[in-house]
Amino acid sequence: MAVLLADRQLGVRTRGMPLLDAYGDETTGPPGELRGPWPGRAQPHTDGTWLLAVDPRAGRLLVGDIVAEPATGDEWTVLTADELRNAVDPALTYMRVTARPRAAGGTRPEGHP
Repeated sequence: MAVLLADRQLGVRTRGMPLLDAYGDETTGPPGELRGPWPGRAQPHTDGTWLLAVDPRAGRLLVGDIVAEPATGDEWTVLTADELRNAVDPALTYMRVTARPRAAGGTRPEGHP
């Protein structure tokens, strides 16, 4: 068994719970203030996505929320997020997040070209 330790500090900027507009489409607000950072981990995948381990104090993460590393300015847009609970030791619980790098100045709200 391998233990993967935190290798950076990660925070989150959430967009809030989706609401329905007058046309029945889901809408969210702009990303909020940075919460955190807390110890976390980030590993790139060959398909261009990243696997992030985020502290559960970040709260519920939804598609389109942002995970940020304040020390470097790196940001990722959440694609999926699941809380992985450890039944034996709750201190080992973390949020497993699949994300893609966020590009500043993109044409879409989440920052992708």
